[in-house]
Amino acid sequence: MSTPSAPAPQPSAVGAAGESAGTGDVLFDAYTAAMDTDDAPLLGHLCLYSVFDGDVTRDDLAEGFRELGLDEELLPPPLREVDAFERVTGPDGVRVTYPLDDPRATGPASRHGRRRGRQPVDAATLMVRPVRRDGEQIVRHVVREVRDEKAGSLAYDTRLATCTFHRASSEGSPEGAGTLEVSPNHMAIARLPQAEQETVREMLDSVGDQFRRRCTYLTSDKLRSVLRRYVEHLDGIKVRPTGGVYFVHRRHSETLGALRDLVKRFGQGSHFVRVPLPDQDEMREMIVAAFTTRAKDDLNQLAQDIAAAQRSGKTEEAIALHQRFRALEETTEEHSELLSSSLDDTRAALTLVKLQLGGLLAGAADA
Repeated sequence: MSTPSAPAPQPSAVGAAGESAGTGDVLFDAYTAAMDTDDAPLLGHLCLYSVFDGDVTRDDLAEGFRELGLDEELLPPPLREVDAFERVTGPDGVRVTYPLDDPRATGPASRHGRRRGRQPVDAATLMVRPVRRDGEQIVRHVVREVRDEKAGSLAYDTRLATCTFHRASSEGSPEGAGTLEVSPNHMAIARLPQAEQETVREMLDSVGDQFRRRCTYLTSDKLRSVLRRYVEHLDGIKVRPTGGVYFVHRRHSETLGALRDLVKRFGQGSHFVRVPLPDQDEMREMIVAAFTTRAKDDLNQLAQDIAAAQRSGKTEEAIALHQRFRALEETTEEHSELLSSSLDDTRAALTLVKLQLGGLLAGAADA
């Protein structure tokens, strides 16, 4: 069975950057424009973003970077077929659970064999499991797991289909290139009730469809990582511990505007908002506290890594650790200047780590 054709791409609800903005964008634009004037006491911007799946190829993204003057060094690497296969057939890939008495009920309400208003029922789960891999192929089987609640047991049909990734072998093929082959075990599928047979076939179609889509379009996770990397490249300070909200100094206002226009080209609902922060004591204290927390965590981790290198005698790691220290030191000095703050606590921590690093470097010199 060859890979099923992907469904026709749906037009994105959000087009190019030149389209008219919504009311929220207009208000933010007016506020940002007012704060970006030379007379406005602007400290910087809080950046918030949310990205949903859309029809964005890497070429689309690269074109957006070029048109908006963004740094193309920060583009993600080209998509690889092997990564798409690993994702679609991996632990977080295609998986279907349904009650045995109603195999067509595969929605969220039956995800664990339960339906609203009823007791748990016997259920089956279709999943993909690894079999083998070598330099030519990666082989995985579609397995049917059946849960019998009354008997308290599990039973398995171990190969309803075979999903094989054939690595490209021709000279000059890109790294990670290859093709997907989905081969149903027709005899095993035919032994199932008709309704289950249909569910299995739909699951196999989904494997092929998702593989092709991941080979063509960047996922929302990849697009979010592009934004996160770019904002951190601008020395963005994570304001919320779980991420997604960063402070970026006012000198990068133009670049943040370009990122906002870039995100307009993503899927429906995707947005990038830059909220101007006035240069006031309360705002400055919030950003300094966020930077201090991040720097403390980075320094604690660096100190642990230095101690581990000392215990293991791996003095060859000293150069890489020193580079990390220098980067933290430079970031501290830069933010201290930008925020007009002494950051004394961070400098004190830097001094302690520097002494620790000095001992490791001395050991490396003696080795």
